[in-house]
Amino acid sequence: MPEDWWEDLVERSCDGDVTAGSMFGCRGLRTGRRFFAIRWHEQLVVKLPAGRRDELVAAGQAEPFEPMPGRRMNGWVLLGGSVARAPVVDEARAWVESQQ
Repeated sequence: MPEDWWEDLVERSCDGDVTAGSMFGCRGLRTGRRFFAIRWHEQLVVKLPAGRRDELVAAGQAEPFEPMPGRRMNGWVLLGGSVARAPVVDEARAWVESQQ
């Protein structure tokens, strides 16, 4: 995975409605005041609707996000390396925007 993947994602995503910020001491992307993607220990975590999360987990492309063992963060998944990030980040953004 290229070193600059996060910077590329931020550059591609930030557009006035989306800004970079910090969540739990991690770098993240938010729309308005709500985050939809964060960089967690060199991995990408996104917030998605339940059906899409379940689909990615069942396909082995993501796993439920637990920032601390045994403490799942509701609505968030940790993406695996085989999934195309940009389209999933776009889905996450659209999902969070629809919830505001």
